[in-house]
Amino acid sequence: MKNYWKLIIIVLSVLLVGALGWGAYLYMVNQKSIEQINICQDDELVARLIVNNVNPFSKFKFIKKRNSDCNVLMVVNKDDAINTKSEKYCSVIDSSSVSLILLINTYVNDMYDRESASAVFKKTTPLMTPYNYCPQYMDNMIDLIKLKRRLGL
Repeated sequence: MKNYWKLIIIVLSVLLVGALGWGAYLYMVNQKSIEQINICQDDELVARLIVNNVNPFSKFKFIKKRNSDCNVLMVVNKDDAINTKSEKYCSVIDSSSVSLILLINTYVNDMYDRESASAVFKKTTPLMTPYNYCPQYMDNMIDLIKLKRRLGL
C-alpha cells in the first residue's frame, strides 16, 4: 500500500514539474513574439497586455514600446507617404497620437518626469510632419499642443 502512495506522489510531482515547464515555455515564446512584432496599430493587443500585466513597470514597457513602434512606422513609410500622399498611411497618425498621449501622461502622472515627457514630445511630433496631408493631422496636432500646454512641457 505504501508503494502505491509513493508512486502516486512521484507521478503527480513529475506532472506538476512538466506543467510548470510547459507554462514557462509558453510564456517565453509569447513574450519573444510580442517584442518582435510592431504593436503600434494593434489596439486590442496593447489593451490586453496592459490589463493583464498589473505591474506598472510592465505597463510602462508596453506603452513605451508602442510609441517606439509607431515612430518606426512613421520613419519607414515617410518617403512613400510624401511621394504618394496615400490615405493608407493616415491611420499611423492616429495610433501615434494615442500612444504619445498615453506615454506623456504616464511620464507626468505616474513617474513625475516632465523632462522625459518633453523629450518624447519633441522627438515624436516632427516625425508626424510628412503626414500633414491626412485629414486627421490637424486635429491630432491640436490635441497634442493642448496637452503640451496643459502639462507645461
